[in-house]
Amino acid sequence: MSGLDEGWASTVSTWARAQPDINALVQIGSRVQKDAVVDRWSDYDYHLVTSRPEKYRDASFCRELGECWASGAQIAFGNAVKVTGVYADALEADFVILKNWEVRIALAALCLPSVARFWPRPLAQGIAGFRTVVAPGWRVIKGGKAWERRYARVAPFRAPLTEADFDSLCGEFWTQLIWAAKKAQRGECRAAQRCLHLHLIENSLRMLQEQAVHEGRKAYPLGRRAEAWLDGQQLTDTNFSTSPNREALLAALIRIMLVFEKSSGAVAKESGWNVMEYPKVRKWMESLGAG
Repeated sequence: MSGLDEGWASTVSTWARAQPDINALVQIGSRVQKDAVVDRWSDYDYHLVTSRPEKYRDASFCRELGECWASGAQIAFGNAVKVTGVYADALEADFVILKNWEVRIALAALCLPSVARFWPRPLAQGIAGFRTVVAPGWRVIKGGKAWERRYARVAPFRAPLTEADFDSLCGEFWTQLIWAAKKAQRGECRAAQRCLHLHLIENSLRMLQEQAVHEGRKAYPLGRRAEAWLDGQQLTDTNFSTSPNREALLAALIRIMLVFEKSSGAVAKESGWNVMEYPKVRKWMESLGAG
């Protein structure tokens, strides 16, 4: 552990122990996962379990942990708030703010797996998300043996891509593709460029992730470490940049269309699903690119 790491670990531990409303602070993420690849760019991830979540949701507490370069909050993992603080040398710390009673109910429910089919949907979804991020590794910083026992109940879980999820992903991709192409044709190139990155590349990476899992490769969400789990052809196919002009955007849109079409076809075949083909959309797109 470097001096920076040691200093941060001591700072966050001392701070958490001084907050009476923090019931538990549990470190998760790559820095506490066995065999994870960790370097100076890896961030710090925590579950902050508290009886007063409203106290932490605006990110102002980040300034109590040191010279804070920037801080912000966003919705993550369903309806939880994730607060991010950035400190000296770009050290990044993410705190998922969790209600004490909700976490205790969820972890208590894990003691009764035989009744899982009766769990309310919000509880089932919360537990699935919890298992996804916690099972690979965790360390209780504040909370003691009681919270160690609770977190020890969390078994590995990977939410499968269902056929309904697959159909939804495909539908969104192809409709957004047409939207972006029309905007590029009109000259709204920055809107088209935003759609390309926000929806089309995002959905393509999600489909490529699913394909990699089917093929026995360990893949990560959000395109993380994609350079390690995409195969050689996929790396080539996703290696492009754009500029806000019609010709460059249409070329990029056609290229990502072919990536998604190929990957979604592979996932459907492996899963035994029917994949809807979009030949008219493809023909129209290619006609725009040639125009």
